[in-house]
Amino acid sequence: MKVIKFFLVCGLLALLTLSASANEHAPHLASDGKTIVLDNDFSSLALWDHVDILYTDKHVQLSDAIASSQWKKQRSIEPLKDDQAIWLKFSIDHTLPLATRFTLLIGNPSIDIINAYAVDDIQRIVHAFNVGASRSISQRPYNHRLFLMPMQLQPGQTLHMYVQIIDDGPLVFPFELWRSSQLIADEQVRLAVLGIIVGALIILFCYFMITYVLLKSPVRFWFSVSCGLFLLLFLNIHGVISQLINVSTYISETTTILTALLLFASAKVSHALLQTVPIYWRSVSYSMAAGLGITALLFDTYIQIIAGVGFAGASLLVHLLLAMAFPNQFSNIPNRVYGFGWIIITFAAVLSIGLYLAGIVTGQYADLFITFFLLTGILLIAVAIDAHEQVIAESHKQIQQNTITDLHKFYNLFTNSAEGLYTSTVDGELITANPAMCTLFGFDSEAQMLAEVKSTADFYVNESDRQSLLTVIRRDGRVLGKEIKGLRRDGSEFWFSISVQVREEAGKTFMFGSIFDITERKQSSISLEYLATHDSLTGVYNRREFERHLRSAIQHAKSANADLTLLYMDLDQFKVVNDTCGHKAGDVLIKQLSQQLNNVVKDKGMLARLGGDEFGVLLEGEQAQVSYLVATRLLNVVQEFRFIWDNRIFSLGVSIGLVSFNKKNTTAEQLLSMADAACYMAKEQGRNQIHTYSEEDEKMQRYETELKWITHINNALEQDKFVLHYQHYHPLNKVIHGHHYELLLRMQDDNGELVPPSSFLPSAERFSLSTQIDKWVIEHYFMWLGDNPEHAKKLNRCNINLSGNSLGDKEFKLFVLNLFERHGVPYHKICFEITETMAIIKLDETLEFIRTFKQAGCTFALDDFGSGFSSYSYLKNLPVDFVKIDGSFIKDLLSDPIDMAMVCSINDVAKAMKMQTVAEFVETTQLMDKLKEIGVDFAQGYAVARPTPLEEFSPYRG
Repeated sequence: MKVIKFFLVCGLLALLTLSASANEHAPHLASDGKTIVLDNDFSSLALWDHVDILYTDKHVQLSDAIASSQWKKQRSIEPLKDDQAIWLKFSIDHTLPLATRFTLLIGNPSIDIINAYAVDDIQRIVHAFNVGASRSISQRPYNHRLFLMPMQLQPGQTLHMYVQIIDDGPLVFPFELWRSSQLIADEQVRLAVLGIIVGALIILFCYFMITYVLLKSPVRFWFSVSCGLFLLLFLNIHGVISQLINVSTYISETTTILTALLLFASAKVSHALLQTVPIYWRSVSYSMAAGLGITALLFDTYIQIIAGVGFAGASLLVHLLLAMAFPNQFSNIPNRVYGFGWIIITFAAVLSIGLYLAGIVTGQYADLFITFFLLTGILLIAVAIDAHEQVIAESHKQIQQNTITDLHKFYNLFTNSAEGLYTSTVDGELITANPAMCTLFGFDSEAQMLAEVKSTADFYVNESDRQSLLTVIRRDGRVLGKEIKGLRRDGSEFWFSISVQVREEAGKTFMFGSIFDITERKQSSISLEYLATHDSLTGVYNRREFERHLRSAIQHAKSANADLTLLYMDLDQFKVVNDTCGHKAGDVLIKQLSQQLNNVVKDKGMLARLGGDEFGVLLEGEQAQVSYLVATRLLNVVQEFRFIWDNRIFSLGVSIGLVSFNKKNTTAEQLLSMADAACYMAKEQGRNQIHTYSEEDEKMQRYETELKWITHINNALEQDKFVLHYQHYHPLNKVIHGHHYELLLRMQDDNGELVPPSSFLPSAERFSLSTQIDKWVIEHYFMWLGDNPEHAKKLNRCNINLSGNSLGDKEFKLFVLNLFERHGVPYHKICFEITETMAIIKLDETLEFIRTFKQAGCTFALDDFGSGFSSYSYLKNLPVDFVKIDGSFIKDLLSDPIDMAMVCSINDVAKAMKMQTVAEFVETTQLMDKLKEIGVDFAQGYAVARPTPLEEFSPYRG
């Protein structure tokens, strides 16, 4: 007892010393006694004594928290309820003459959700942080084990910090404000200490694991495992593991499970060291470890902590009692050292858990001090193990591992396996083959296969495939899942996946392999890859692949100083065929003509369909030097082409824009825009022309027209000449209460006439004005909701379209977050629509934007789905809630079986991914009835409701 009292006194004194050193800089407070003044003397500050506290529902927004009058100073360490959150508030006054970076630190890596906002005096959000263990680490400002939230304060700036915390554990964790430079210096010291502790545990783990391998001593194995588990537990508690694997969701559960495993491994150490312990005591130890492990699966963090304290405390007591009750028969010294080690570990554990449950925030250095105490106890146990084995080294014989192979079971497995199994020599001589192997290659029996197959090289269509397989085997000793084209006995080809490993038996080298047929999957994969890069109608390359290849060609032209020419072709009179004979005739025309165009281009360059009746040709190197000749041949092919439909003959023309690469044209977008402009001039000059782009093209009518649109757009933004319309959705399979519509945009021209978005949005996209338009739409709609509270109350969901430029604009994201908070619009009532094409092109930015607003409560819809055949593969990575089926598949649904199949396919895939579907361009009730039969969730189009000004809103009566 004297020893225990001595360690308790030493530990408390050390903790008080560390606590005093950690708070040696007293905070400077403003005259109001609440604002923290950041001056030259400031380095860091523990914030718990300087914050106001507010307990709210977890769905309460920032604006509600700011307006609350329930803020208090009292803090309880009791866990929050399931639907509860805690808000922490303090203010910062920056008095330094220069802009300075400060960092807010929350030192518990297992907190579920942390939403921190820095708000200025007029309640604008200056900084916003949405982090937490339940969120992706990629959302954190730094990939750090703790939660660091950096802020740069300007001279004289005052910020009001609001921190929302949602967690199910005790509210005991470091909550500090640091000068960033001081935090970096302090972090270096922490990492050095962490490195010492981790290094010591790794050394113990490796030493005892290596000696276990050499000596086959179970106690060494379990002690090595204990050290490894303690290392993982230490790293997990300090957030290092979550930082390394980039996943922080299950820190609390992992801590509990690792603790349970550590209790189990520690029990194994005790039972191996104290060999005379009765079986029932062993069962007690194991049951405590199992009980703690079960809590990780069934209970929340607080219950896990209480269970961990109970089970760990009981386990420590059992180990101490066993060390005293079952001494070593040869010497008592190992038991005494072993027991003393457990006393030190018990002291450190009781001290740490006691302070934690008492609500005392010890800080990083105190935690490391306690960990050093634990290491001391572990080292004493290691010494006890060495002493134990030295004492009883002659009393035990090594336990030999006997592995008996059941040949009969192996033979049954070999014979009945669904995979083809075989054995061969490295030279290719086939030794054995199971029935599945024989069937796969078209043989009736193993005897027939062994007789006819002279070498396993006969399995491969290309001999080089076997040689590459052998190269990998010689290097790595095995091959896993290599896909190869094979040859059957009858000469037919198929795809198979092969896994092979090499073994030495009786001084000879054999190859043991397994093979299974993947022909169906491989063909499907090849087909999807083709559809992702080629136009489904014509078979030539699609726009996405063309632009990718163009960007690559531009880079090559820059580096190799090579020639490159781009042709942009737009068919003339194609609309006449569509209008007079229908879209089906137009599709047939495009398919026939593209084959003839491809015959001209295929050996010279790359042909792609860029739009409905638009094509692009990319010529490189020597072919680029004769580009005008190629353009002339293409022009002649179109002029000579005759299309016959229903006994009617149509002739076409084509306008071709030609632009050559130079160092001024650095991007694919520029080249395409210039070629498009040249094509436009070719049309202006009378069609069936080839126009070469020159510097003077910048003053052409096309650019003047686009610049006029830019002027109109800027005037509309400044003078509020945009008009919001809406179009109702119609639920097809269930009743949905409240308003459900899509927000649409129109622009008033100088005469007061409404201009459709298709006229001005392309120019806005090209000249980067689409983000400003999106801001105008959202801000004015939110203002309108504020002026119409009854409408806002009945609103179920409003769909708002976003441009691709907005998705990648971080300022836009903060702007929209501020609008939600300022106007108090519930997040779940807004659904943002993004187009499929823009989602694919800017996939990373799209995913980041979606993650931010889905966590807040918004939903997302993928617009124009199905316009590209890469749709299905990208849909798996886009966490949207609604899929809007492209209207091109809807309008001819009742007459075109292909459109019917596409709509059914899209609907089935969306339902499989738990997404709802919306059909666009629904213009007849017959279409609506068919879509309902298919299972589509919503219809949108003239058959439901026409677009109407928002100011004239009337509820849907369908």
